[in-house]
Amino acid sequence: VVMSPSSPSSSTPSTRANDALEVVKSESDFVAALERHASRLLVVNYGADWCTHCHKVRDALRVLRSDSSYADVAIVDADVDSLPFTARHVRWTPTVGFYRKGRLVDEATRARPTQVLDKIWLHATKDPDDGDDDRTKGVRGRVK
Repeated sequence: VVMSPSSPSSSTPSTRANDALEVVKSESDFVAALERHASRLLVVNYGADWCTHCHKVRDALRVLRSDSSYADVAIVDADVDSLPFTARHVRWTPTVGFYRKGRLVDEATRARPTQVLDKIWLHATKDPDDGDDDRTKGVRGRVK
């Protein structure tokens, strides 16, 4: 799915046959994606067409989209050359950002596919703001 380039603040995705990821092409598209996916984990792949490692991460994210156990994870592809303000913190490509409720909660710099998939698993299992996290139940009684 790609953001339609015909409208500057398009929030209506259009389909491109060779790319299954949602692509943001402008700052306003990025803000719209944050708002649209605020209720779930949003994974943003900050990369560039000239970055060969970015293509490996993008391929891994495409495979993940077909996994029904991650149906509640939104994945967005963001070109650092098109988003100078949003990508100002990106020092290395690929960098993958993990967003919850519109804010950055984690990132993977110089990202490798396995590192990204591990972080998606970690962040997709539970929203830390919900309070009761199943991953810490066994530890809570022992931590003082």
